[in-house]
Amino acid sequence: MEDFLESSSAAAKTRFHGSQRVHVVMGNESCDLDSIVSSLAMAYFLSRSSSGLRGASLVLPVLNVPRSLFPLRRDAVLLLTESGVATETLVFRDEVDLHRLHGDGRLALTLVDAQSGDAVLQAAAVDVIDHVETVASCVTLVTERILSRAPEILDRQLALLLYGVMVDSVGRTVRDRQVIRLLQTQFPDLPPEGALHAALHAAKFDLSEQILLQDLVSVAVGGETRIAVSNVYMSLNEFLLRTSLQQELSAACQSHRLDAVVAMTTSFSDQSEEPVRQLAVYSSRPQHRLQISHALLTSRSPALCFSSISCPYKDILAFDLTNAGASRRRLLLLLSRLLSDDTITSSSSSVLHHRRRLQLGADGYGSLEEEEEESWRRAPPPPPMNSLVDGSPLEGGFNQEALLEKFSRMGGGEEEEQRGRRGL
Repeated sequence: MEDFLESSSAAAKTRFHGSQRVHVVMGNESCDLDSIVSSLAMAYFLSRSSSGLRGASLVLPVLNVPRSLFPLRRDAVLLLTESGVATETLVFRDEVDLHRLHGDGRLALTLVDAQSGDAVLQAAAVDVIDHVETVASCVTLVTERILSRAPEILDRQLALLLYGVMVDSVGRTVRDRQVIRLLQTQFPDLPPEGALHAALHAAKFDLSEQILLQDLVSVAVGGETRIAVSNVYMSLNEFLLRTSLQQELSAACQSHRLDAVVAMTTSFSDQSEEPVRQLAVYSSRPQHRLQISHALLTSRSPALCFSSISCPYKDILAFDLTNAGASRRRLLLLLSRLLSDDTITSSSSSVLHHRRRLQLGADGYGSLEEEEEESWRRAPPPPPMNSLVDGSPLEGGFNQEALLEKFSRMGGGEEEEQRGRRGL
């Protein structure tokens, strides 16, 4: 895999002169660990298998974030470093002119862990690998594809990258655990799940002053309003107690040309392994805050089920999320779907309509009416959402014993050497 990354990085530096067609594999804007490894692994798979696009002489993984922001992804830096992947061999979004390639008719795009937020580039998409509920990470889907179509490319370096994402994922399903067991069986010297998860978890929660930029995804609403949702790995209380919080939020809006920021905080308690998620809605304009809250309150598929929390800032509305399945992905889908049909305006009728649902106290803090809150508690659970990927390549005729036997034959004399290695 190292040779592939070095050659693709070198090709990117040439700016793709001539008529060369480029097949780019790219993840979502947050560029989290799942998105990064999915991009690298899928691009490597396409470059080494017959699944690559015909006529594309180069497969290029592109990390969907400027290079300057990559150090903020500390869990990704840790896993890539321990897997022997040099940062110098990676290609970032600000280093490739995808719009120029698309305009020249030379771009093919595979999206992993994402739908393209760029309407222009959507026309270049030839494949989308995404997940909603069937698996905890997109990496699981990529690993299944590798196992079923090109298992010979799976070495320990690639296995550690894939394994690291899966053991660090929240809400693992049967499919996720099956793939983890296959990797552990083939590569018994992989680090213990608990130790690797703890290391990645600690790196992820090693917070910097640029916390809002670590995991930020924006969504355009109605072509006029831009809202970003940021994953913040701390409790809401800790987040609200941050020094200069309002200045950070305002600066994030200005630097990314945003009208509002929704911060989804994630923390863990000693009583449960389930994540505790809370929400802070920030905008300098009251109608934006009220309209966003109204859109979330009136959603029913899924019902996010949140209750208001007193907040010391007048330009921030804070909420507890009581639906454990209310992930950032679902929040983005809701904002994109609901608000695109009801573009935020400053009309007094819109704001007054929402004030009937969201009462503002004398101190300016937001609180939900008890009657409204009770109606949400009584709401029936939403129907399950379908994955954007139908079925699993490992279903049907998949034979685990046959695959492990094939791995054994491929490994040959290298197996003993692999067994002699320890730790990361």
